[in-house]
Amino acid sequence: MMSDRERRRLYHVIKWLWLLLQALVLPLAALHAVSAAVRWPLVLPAPLLIFAGAAFLVLWLITQALLAMARFPLTLKGALLLVGGTVAQFTFLVASGGSLAAAAYAVFFAILAALAALVAIMAVIAVRRQIGSPRARLTALLALLPAAGLLWFLAAPLRPNISGLSSWRPALDWLVLTLNSGLIVLSLYGFSIFAAPSENDAAYTREWERWAAPTIILLILSAVAAVVLAGIGRRV
Repeated sequence: MMSDRERRRLYHVIKWLWLLLQALVLPLAALHAVSAAVRWPLVLPAPLLIFAGAAFLVLWLITQALLAMARFPLTLKGALLLVGGTVAQFTFLVASGGSLAAAAYAVFFAILAALAALVAIMAVIAVRRQIGSPRARLTALLALLPAAGLLWFLAAPLRPNISGLSSWRPALDWLVLTLNSGLIVLSLYGFSIFAAPSENDAAYTREWERWAAPTIILLILSAVAAVVLAGIGRRV
């Protein structure tokens, strides 16, 4: 049995691993997105592509900030599940024959897919509970269509990498990605307005204060590195 001090130390190691992994994911994912530009389902003008990339970058950073500071699991078991899911997905895709950049993009996609799934869950709950005006509820449901389209658009660089594998491997790769997204949804759902009131708000606040500085610094450095590498990749 581990002592409380050992458990806390292991928890800190897992949290730092999460932050460092996410800091590496964004630059590698940017490289893969640029190299796979010809695979996008639509050929968009450069300004629109830059705007879309910036929008996805902001969404990803917001999600990461929420996960790392506001809703990172407080228990060792929860932290192991969340971080282990990302590590397992990344490792599995690399072992399947994918590149490090492609595996990083898959993790990037899994996080945005989790965010889209959370929005869809909240929209359905709002409709079922008759929250808001009928027009607002209808708008929420109709908004799921472009959200699904955006996910299909973002998945374009993944499809050639996965479909090139043996017949049973693509389904397994997508299953691992989906399971990882599900773990992220579970962590993020506690932040939504539909979640039951948390009994650990004070503990989450302490974690927020403790990890805010390193999280913000790492995410800023990661975003800058991603923008620089994407710019270099476009010119090569």
